[in-house]
Amino acid sequence: MGHILIVDDNPPILDYIADILTKSGHTTVACADGGEALAVFMRQEFDLVISDLFLPVLDGFELLAKIRTHDAEMPVIIITGQGGVDDAVKAIKNGASDFISKPFQPLEFRLKVEKNLEHAALKKELARIKEQGAVLSGGVSMVGESPVMKKLITRVKRVSRANATVLILGESGTGKELLARAVHEESERHAKPFVPIDCSTLTETIIESELFGHVRGAFTGADRAKKGLLEEANGGTVFLDEIGNLSPTIQAKLLRFLQEREVKPVGSSRSVRVDVRIICATNVNLKEEMRRGAFREDLYYRLAGIELVIPPLRERLEDLPFLIGHFIRKYAGDLNKKVNFIEEQALEILRNREWKGNIRELEHLIEYALIVENSDRITTGTILHILPEKSEGVAAEDFDPDLEATMARLEAAHIRSVISMAGNNRSKAAKLLGISRSVLYEKLRRHGIG
Repeated sequence: MGHILIVDDNPPILDYIADILTKSGHTTVACADGGEALAVFMRQEFDLVISDLFLPVLDGFELLAKIRTHDAEMPVIIITGQGGVDDAVKAIKNGASDFISKPFQPLEFRLKVEKNLEHAALKKELARIKEQGAVLSGGVSMVGESPVMKKLITRVKRVSRANATVLILGESGTGKELLARAVHEESERHAKPFVPIDCSTLTETIIESELFGHVRGAFTGADRAKKGLLEEANGGTVFLDEIGNLSPTIQAKLLRFLQEREVKPVGSSRSVRVDVRIICATNVNLKEEMRRGAFREDLYYRLAGIELVIPPLRERLEDLPFLIGHFIRKYAGDLNKKVNFIEEQALEILRNREWKGNIRELEHLIEYALIVENSDRITTGTILHILPEKSEGVAAEDFDPDLEATMARLEAAHIRSVISMAGNNRSKAAKLLGISRSVLYEKLRRHGIG
């Protein structure tokens, strides 16, 4: 709920507005002239200002200009009398966020207020994301404000200074390579190469040659000698992703390298001394693999000198706004989109997903949303369109965010979904939707939802 400054020199209007807002759960401060309002504004923190244009001491335009001098983002709704459209347009050009004409109905007024508060809150959230999305000193962004991510970021900074092998554990799509890059960038090796290798995509012959190199003629097609990636990364870091996919033969050779810090190219009798840090990652249970005899126990204890565990997205949902903001910034420019935030209702839908694909799934979803979005925000309608489990039969060819009928259908589907999510408790549903109960009941009536 918001703390709102109301400015009008007509006491009945002040009382009328204050009554509407307090019944919706907001707190208010009322002022009868622009000078008093400016003084109060400078002393207190407000979420919204609602002001008449024609005021004593400072008129609405002057008050708006003063507010903008001190706070460029504060939402200001201007109240105009009948026939005051030109003044309203002028106010918008001068920085007002919205206007409403007298006389106005309570429902219409509440909707305006809720829209402006939501927009302002999301803009603040985006600004906070930009400021607080944790970027390590090496420039790698580890996005998140949840306790588990703060703890992980602190641990990365600490273990990066060591030279020990690191084992990163986490489900597929949680960002294991990004974490490995963060460890590298925070370490003294940051000026040297970071070489990632996906062990799941290479055959035994290829990965042996890739890791250790080969001499000319070592096998069919080896028409020239080639350095292995371990030697190429000398002084830097090698990241072995999906380490659980290595064959027993390669496991044995990797163990030997970790013990001796030397590589022997395929077909060569000479070893080469190499100084690299090894970071490994897996989404399988290596201890279970050891019990099955599929992974060497001695290699495991060599690799697990330091373990970093990345939590799945479902266990850090408080980071969702930060991650979404990060991906919006990452893709909006390339797609030539002016999108800069996501609607609160759309965010609430995403908070209630399983996220089996974790961060990777979220990234692809936000990129897709930006491709189809036509407004300055990722809307609830867009999210309902691209999430099949929420679309309730709305066909892709019927979707057009500019068509009122389509949006009404999508809004009705979303309201039904949230009510169901809230266990048919409409007070809770209204809270999840970010609207008052009276606004929810009006929407239910309009959409014919019993």
